[in-house]
Amino acid sequence: MKKIYLLSLALIALLFSSSINAQGMSEAGSLGAGLASSFPAYGLSAKYNFTETHTGQITVGGASYGFGTSSFALTGRYLYNFEENGSGFIYKPYAYGQLGYFSVESSFLGANSNASTISFGIGGGIEFTFENFVDGLAFSADLGYVGGSFDNGFGSYAGFAWGGGIHYYFNL
Repeated sequence: MKKIYLLSLALIALLFSSSINAQGMSEAGSLGAGLASSFPAYGLSAKYNFTETHTGQITVGGASYGFGTSSFALTGRYLYNFEENGSGFIYKPYAYGQLGYFSVESSFLGANSNASTISFGIGGGIEFTFENFVDGLAFSADLGYVGGSFDNGFGSYAGFAWGGGIHYYFNL
């Protein structure tokens, strides 16, 4: 897990180098690197704008909760972007569909257990930035419906999930 984080940090450091120009959040061909969270997806995130309307997003993360419990999450999203609007407060609404993998492993008090699920979700949100703030930096907030069913008899989940993120966009 540490190797994934180190590799990701090296990639982010490369992206922040001065040889790559900042790009707007809606421009085709721009890559956004940052952090995102929306259950069960959380962690490092990358967004790529295929066009002004179509965006792909990958989020990967993991956590150690103490007491021998840890988790891993990998989620992919398709975002359909609506028209960007605003002047001082620039915003872009979007709708999304997501599919992901989430696992939890625990060895609390000598009892080992693990569970994993394929998760799904649909929802919508808004990505926004401020004029004359930090060129290329955008924030997002979303609300959706997620669900999944854990293996090993741990049950299932479904319900509303809210999330947020921050990305810096580059023109590659």
